[in-house]
Amino acid sequence: MNNIRDCNLYYDPTPANYLIEYRGNFKEKIDKISYACGDIINETLGVIAVNPSDLTRLLNEVPEIIFVDFRSMFILQDISPSAVDNISTIKVNPYLNLTGKNVLVGIIDTGIDYLNQEFIREDGTSRIVSIWDQTIRSSSQNSAPLYIGTEYSNEQINNALNARTNNQDPYQIVPSKDDIGHGTQIAGIIGARGYNPQFQGIAQDCEFVIVKLLESANFKQKLIENRVKPVPIYNTSEVLSAIEYIKNFAIKSKKPIVICLGVGSTEGSHDGMNLISRYVSSIASLRGIAVITGVGNEGDSQGHATGYIKNVNDVKTVELKIPKELKAFSFNIWVRRPNRASLTVISPTGESSKLIESKIDKFQTFNFVFVNTALSVRYYTPDYYTGHEVINVNFNNIKPGIWKFELLGEYITDGRYDIWLQPKITLPENTIFLESNPFNTLTIPSTAFNTVTVAYYGSDNSLIASSGKGFNTNVNTTINPDIATIGINILTTQVSGGTTLISGSSAATAIVAGACVLLLEWAIINGNDPTMYSKKIRSYFMHGAYRNKIFTFPNQEIGYGDFDLLGTFDFISRSYRTSRNTYDKFIEYYSNNLFIRIPKKIMEGFYEKRR
Repeated sequence: MNNIRDCNLYYDPTPANYLIEYRGNFKEKIDKISYACGDIINETLGVIAVNPSDLTRLLNEVPEIIFVDFRSMFILQDISPSAVDNISTIKVNPYLNLTGKNVLVGIIDTGIDYLNQEFIREDGTSRIVSIWDQTIRSSSQNSAPLYIGTEYSNEQINNALNARTNNQDPYQIVPSKDDIGHGTQIAGIIGARGYNPQFQGIAQDCEFVIVKLLESANFKQKLIENRVKPVPIYNTSEVLSAIEYIKNFAIKSKKPIVICLGVGSTEGSHDGMNLISRYVSSIASLRGIAVITGVGNEGDSQGHATGYIKNVNDVKTVELKIPKELKAFSFNIWVRRPNRASLTVISPTGESSKLIESKIDKFQTFNFVFVNTALSVRYYTPDYYTGHEVINVNFNNIKPGIWKFELLGEYITDGRYDIWLQPKITLPENTIFLESNPFNTLTIPSTAFNTVTVAYYGSDNSLIASSGKGFNTNVNTTINPDIATIGINILTTQVSGGTTLISGSSAATAIVAGACVLLLEWAIINGNDPTMYSKKIRSYFMHGAYRNKIFTFPNQEIGYGDFDLLGTFDFISRSYRTSRNTYDKFIEYYSNNLFIRIPKKIMEGFYEKRR
């Protein structure tokens, strides 16, 4: 029997990690398999590591696996800054006197520099209560039921800090490092203590639960084979496991928590119904938990194509530009339920695969002789979770040129179809659809229900083309994003201290996550609303948002408007407006036991800037 904690397949570039749904004695069965690893995430979800060529064999030998999710590439959601700005322009008003005390912040990212003074209290103890580093092989000291990596407690982190004080090596005790720096930057925006006098995080007294994600060796190997510069890239299974870990830690700690997701994927149904989106929606419905997701940076990637087949036997053609040869390339065509379509693929030389008919579990291969490219097509009719028809298209050694994909209507109601390519930075430049759609480009899981979904704009309130755009493709027209905030050139801390600028969806997500910490402190810690959770926070933020009259709302680019925490508190306290006392210099009023005192000049300047 395999000892799953000694399994190397999770770290090996050849096997692939899959998120799965299981039933029965899955763990007992897979532990007897010599060529695969598997473990349980929760009572219904698990993870397996297996060579793709052995997947069918594994499903036959372990029938307890009832669903294997489509593999998706999750990437960090930052872009390069281009100008100087300061987080103080959006930092919450200090008169609210909220600091995030006794509220946890879960960050799923590249780790954290726990030696950075911004995350250490004045008494020398760490504000980081736990680190699960998925990249560090398990040791006998780790008793947590984690299938990869090692967990480090607050006590261990404090011991490491003491070791540094005594001129010893802290990494002998806690070897976890943020080698990329992204997670440290996100944590700084949310809750830097203000040790550096240049800036302070939004919730400077919060505590952190950190998950350093394991990079996918399998996906990274594919980038290398495709001669694409390797970037940090993660599996769905590790992202979902990280959320589950943070949720369980918060429940055990009996503290409210804000989960900040700084990663996202372009691949999936984008209707909130795929596996990870359903899971995130369920987590976001729990009292005391706020899940904040970013829309990603794929708004201008030209990686989304959509259209409508009007009638049975009508044909719609999608043209895709491949700029250079790729050894491995794949995507899914999502035909919205109950529509069905068949596929023909035409190479740049005009060679056709002929019609590959839509049938349940249909699998067919074809070799394009003139370009020496192999094609395989598999139909999922319907997909297990969404009910849509999914046409999985895989190429080996796809050659450059314009490839055409003809969809023939087989059963048509509205005839909608969508195709999303993998994230832009994982493909050669100019891998694009010739007729692309910038909308419905939110990264997953920001399409999940109940979460707070954040778009971003520039420092002058200008719209940014790269910001992911809505709406959710759900037939019930679920509205995402919810709100927007500044996401360009945000000042934050970096590994080893000092300051840096960060831009993109992650930066905007961190800003709103920091504000959520303050709202949870006011609501739960201070006893004003113990029932606060994601869905309620989402509603408050939408009601409190500033809505510029030049736009119609809800808006596909900025949701219900610009994020405004003061507007949110104003909405919450609307029943107290008649009791406001206005003096020459201040506006003062109460909301339950919260006393709000705001200088008139700040409010006048704030709203003048918004006009």
